[in-house]
Amino acid sequence: MNKFIKNIIAFSIKNKAFTFFWVGVLAVAGFIAFKNMPIEAFPDVTNTQITIISQWNGRSAEEIERFVTSPIEIALNPVQKKTSVRSVTMFGLSVIKIIFDDGVDDVFARQQVNNLLKNASLPDGVDADVQPPYGPTGEIFRYTLESKNRDTRDLLTIQNWTIDKQLRAVPGIADIAVFGGQEKTYEVGVDPVKLSKYNITPLQVFEAVNSSNLNVGGDVIEKNGQAYVVRGVGLLNSIADIENIIVDDANGNPILVRNVASVYESSLPRVGQVGLNDKDDVVEGIIVMRKGENAKEVLALVKAKIDELNNSILPKDVKMVTFYDRDKLMDFTTDTVMHNLVEGIILVTCIVFLFMADWRTTFTVSIVIPLSLLFAFLCLKLMGMSANLLSLGAVDFGIIIDGAVVMVEGLFVVLDRKAKDVGMDKFNRLAKGSLIKNTGTEMGKSIFFSKLIIITALIPIFSFQKVEGKMFSPLAFTLGFALIGALLFTLTLVPVLSHILLNKNVREKHNPFVTFWDRIVEKGFKWTFKHKVKSLTASIALLMVVLISGTFLGTEFLPQLNEGSLWITAELPMSSSLQGSMKVTNELKTVLLSFDEVDGVISQTGRSNDGTDPNGFGFVQFQVNLKPKKEWKRKVSQDHLVDEMDEKLKQFQGITYNYSQPISDNVSEAVAGFKAANGVKIYGDDLVQIDSIANIILKDIKNIPGIKDAGLIRNIGQPEISVVLNREKMAAYGVTLNDAQAVLELAFGGKTATQKYEDSKKFDVRVRYAKEYRKDEIDISDLKVPTKSGAKIPLKEISDVKKVTGPAFIYRDNTKRFIGVKFSVRDRDLGSTIAEAQAKVAKIELPKGYSVGWTGEFENQVRATARLGQVVPISLIGIFVLLFILFGNIKDSLLVLANVPFAIIGGIIALHLTRMNFGISAGVGFIALLGICIQNGVILISEFHHNLKAKLTLEESIFMGVKARTRAVVMTALMASIGLLPAAISTGIGSESQKPLAVVIIGGLITATILTLLIFPIIFWIFNRKKHAPIE
Repeated sequence: MNKFIKNIIAFSIKNKAFTFFWVGVLAVAGFIAFKNMPIEAFPDVTNTQITIISQWNGRSAEEIERFVTSPIEIALNPVQKKTSVRSVTMFGLSVIKIIFDDGVDDVFARQQVNNLLKNASLPDGVDADVQPPYGPTGEIFRYTLESKNRDTRDLLTIQNWTIDKQLRAVPGIADIAVFGGQEKTYEVGVDPVKLSKYNITPLQVFEAVNSSNLNVGGDVIEKNGQAYVVRGVGLLNSIADIENIIVDDANGNPILVRNVASVYESSLPRVGQVGLNDKDDVVEGIIVMRKGENAKEVLALVKAKIDELNNSILPKDVKMVTFYDRDKLMDFTTDTVMHNLVEGIILVTCIVFLFMADWRTTFTVSIVIPLSLLFAFLCLKLMGMSANLLSLGAVDFGIIIDGAVVMVEGLFVVLDRKAKDVGMDKFNRLAKGSLIKNTGTEMGKSIFFSKLIIITALIPIFSFQKVEGKMFSPLAFTLGFALIGALLFTLTLVPVLSHILLNKNVREKHNPFVTFWDRIVEKGFKWTFKHKVKSLTASIALLMVVLISGTFLGTEFLPQLNEGSLWITAELPMSSSLQGSMKVTNELKTVLLSFDEVDGVISQTGRSNDGTDPNGFGFVQFQVNLKPKKEWKRKVSQDHLVDEMDEKLKQFQGITYNYSQPISDNVSEAVAGFKAANGVKIYGDDLVQIDSIANIILKDIKNIPGIKDAGLIRNIGQPEISVVLNREKMAAYGVTLNDAQAVLELAFGGKTATQKYEDSKKFDVRVRYAKEYRKDEIDISDLKVPTKSGAKIPLKEISDVKKVTGPAFIYRDNTKRFIGVKFSVRDRDLGSTIAEAQAKVAKIELPKGYSVGWTGEFENQVRATARLGQVVPISLIGIFVLLFILFGNIKDSLLVLANVPFAIIGGIIALHLTRMNFGISAGVGFIALLGICIQNGVILISEFHHNLKAKLTLEESIFMGVKARTRAVVMTALMASIGLLPAAISTGIGSESQKPLAVVIIGGLITATILTLLIFPIIFWIFNRKKHAPIE
């Protein structure tokens, strides 16, 4: 090892120009990588998932479950490497999600699904659409269409046929989801009175329209040496064309469509409606980015395309207006992180200057910081990884450059000693290459091992799976690469710069700052060494008290990222109609807009036009954009604002609310499988039975302190009018099932007979009863059905028409039905809240075949904690092996590990003082601490052994060692903690995820440094003293 390090240093000093050249190339490449690297506000934490959407208009949830959802699920059972299959079935819609294992790529997943989907036998007219690849963080832009002269039918037509095509051509766009507006169709409104007058059924009208809209080709005619293509043009061009279609004839007189129906421009039945601020009907577009794309680049292209649409493509009176732009959040969060990084670099440089009191050494150390970061960016880019706020915000320069500090400090001390020995004049003329080479080699070994130890300490973070893996592995990679970069530059660039800059006039000046620390440590150590038993007892007692207090720390999965906007959902009764829900929505919107902190509110009632957001009319979602915090006139927190909103909204009875943020809400839903941060799933076959169990669970847990927004994700509650056909009566009258069902479907739901083309656009032509003839169940009973003999009989003669309540939604997880009890946890930590809830639920007796499962953030927290429990011991064993290789004996290796508890003390105390919970972010902080503490132990033990080899006594070796290494230990601790200080005290958007990590490292370093210098040498003395020497 020594020879290897010596050769690297010797080569670098000998070939200075080459060293500067490759460092420059790396720096430029790193800068380019950083410029082109996507920085995500929130990493996409989901595994590969494939969504399949099937629409079957007018069918009930149970019918769609039986004929669409189940066949698709069964067909997809053989899919390999899937972890779960989730589905939501509702009126007219089936949405199935297949979630895959870690590391499964989209192409492999998609290929399997597409191949197996062919085996699913689905009803006529039902297509299973596989959605493009996007994750829950894919919604990057929302816009609305504005026009003074046009209604939402015109605007939606422009959206579907002009804007959609243009935006889908933008690279990186996965989908354009459209919400609201009225989809244009042509309706043939049949009059049943006129039908019976001419003795015609609606089926005949349908078939006539269906067969009267086509072009034909008649080959080619040759004339005068030219070939003429023969075409029969019979497409419908106008409403008059549809009115003149012949349906039947009465004694030689043609009966036309206009004789039995009126034809007019209409809209498809609405599935949702959008309101914006004071408007209650607008068209909204949601731009969704492909998984793995660079949001910054995609948004730049999207905005350029929107400018082009607004200025040169759309009609003059139509404009696309931005409502939500992810760029704003990314700019805020990137500002926060960059601010913290720059402040960290400046503070660390100041600390180095204070200790070294020499611009040359300060420059040599400080140059390593930006170079290490650029090296890390280059490596991330080569691995195809993106940076996120967490991974950048948690980069601690103190940890990165302490190797460079140790190297420079060591070289400076040796050169200063040499200058004192030979005199400054002679020293200035001496060649210093071999001195720097030998000292650097001596230092290099312990620097190399200490960096390896910190990287080994990061192993638990690399091993995280699923959500927490995608969240924190970029952090481990960024820190790991930066450490490797720092090691590389410490062994190459630092000796070269030292050789150039420290060539003349190297003199250790009197440094009051260092003297101050030396004096404090010396006094403290003299006292603790004199009172060994007291000192050891006190530190062990402190450790025990703090460890016990640690069990009272709250636990959480991840701190909430403040996105600068709110996502509020309101659940009205399931039986609500769209008009009824819109009336309530407008009232709720007025309440939200009354808050001065609110910048704008968009409301979404029902579901999106393409079915990507499966909800009923009773489900309302609000995106509330908040003004920047500095513009708030009142000094209130966001949590307090949410409480105030909740208080005002609670005045509307019978509505369940949930408060989240746009990205967090999507991520929670993707993780838990329904719209909630946490939930209990009750599995079983009978929906009524699981509904009653869910109600018992809800009653038991909703009053537990900390549980908020508790409610049921209800299934049952959809009023239905069932027409049950009597087969005996049908046989007696000679009515076929097909005819009876077709009449019912045509009359009430309407059926698309053909399509009318207008340039490149096409619109459905639907046959349906006129509105006044399809009001209620009496109209259903009076429908005329054709018999085999040609007579017409009312539907009530062959059926029973009754009102029932059926399921509005059917949720399934791995082909099992379930109902969810959802809740959020606020004002209390996650771990203890769930533990209390689980204890209550465990007391409930479940019938045979019914079971309960917990999902959401808590599930992730349990998995991540279990993973840490398995991997941290492995990491410690790895560190022990490295220490054994370094020291060559077990005793010293174990002694260094004794340093670890010193850091835990400070970390736990810091969490108590800042009232933070112990989450994954804090856990990662403890892991990073592990490496730093062990490094301090290595520095001290190496120094003690160095002194013992120089024939000093044990006490002298320890005292001299502590004195010699005070500067290095205090300096690395101060650098590491002050480097993270901006992150610990930052309050900007995006600071929430870095705070616990920074607080733990700062707290831990304070106690670790004090106890390493004052207590650790005593432990070394005890294990190295002569066998019978008493411990005072």
